[in-house]
Amino acid sequence: MKRLFDLRQVSRLAGISEGQVRYWDSVGLIPHVERQKGKLFFDFQGLVAFRTVKALLDQGASLRKIRKCLAKVRHLLPDLEQPLSEVRVAIWGDRIIFGKDNLTFTPEGQLLIKFEAEGEAAPPVAVDPAEDLFFQGLEGEQQGEWDQAREKYEAALEVKPDYPDALVNLGNLLHRHGLGPPAEWAYRKALYINPDHPEANYNLANLFEERGDLDNALLFFRKAIHEDPEFADAHFNLGRVLEKRGDLQGARKHWRQYLVLDPDSESAAYIRQWLGEE
Repeated sequence: MKRLFDLRQVSRLAGISEGQVRYWDSVGLIPHVERQKGKLFFDFQGLVAFRTVKALLDQGASLRKIRKCLAKVRHLLPDLEQPLSEVRVAIWGDRIIFGKDNLTFTPEGQLLIKFEAEGEAAPPVAVDPAEDLFFQGLEGEQQGEWDQAREKYEAALEVKPDYPDALVNLGNLLHRHGLGPPAEWAYRKALYINPDHPEANYNLANLFEERGDLDNALLFFRKAIHEDPEFADAHFNLGRVLEKRGDLQGARKHWRQYLVLDPDSESAAYIRQWLGEE
């Protein structure tokens, strides 16, 4: 199943505000792919598109110009689902230009065939090298290329050792392959850099729960929820740990909140059954 990113994750990973995510979605620049209980979700291609728009803005393009160019490219190439992630984008002078299949063209469809021959190739949209490697790692995960994804995250950390998102994703891959201690190291380092990182707190809590260390599991699940009150899985897992501890009232509270946040999941059916038996 393809991974989806909520508004908070897109904001953090693309380096933009949650307000920008909402606005760009509302005007049709980068539409969401799912909506659950009023919560917006975007796929990986959408995440890449947000990153591209931010890079264009950072290089001086206006949002109005980006929207106009995108509308023209969608008309020119109607088969593309998300042009900002499926074609190359560059700034050339005061123009935004696109590239696909070894062709460079304007949004109107005019081919620009002399750039490379004349040694004037338009530079790609500037991105941070560590961020670029991180997104390559995300793409590897989307394709199930776990070893490649791990290499990209490790390469990103060589460029930028204090990159918490890369540390968290590397920790997830290590955990997936049964490497608990290295995964814990990655999560702890991410939290040293950013103690408020919701996923780092959540994933470290999962490790503690697996080991039977329920006190620390409770601590880090609660921290994850404190930083992101709508973190549905953290509510579910915290409820599970509280149930193990015999705190049924506490478990009920967090499981009811989980039902509000994610009412249609398989876990929701289990919770409804559990609540009905209590």
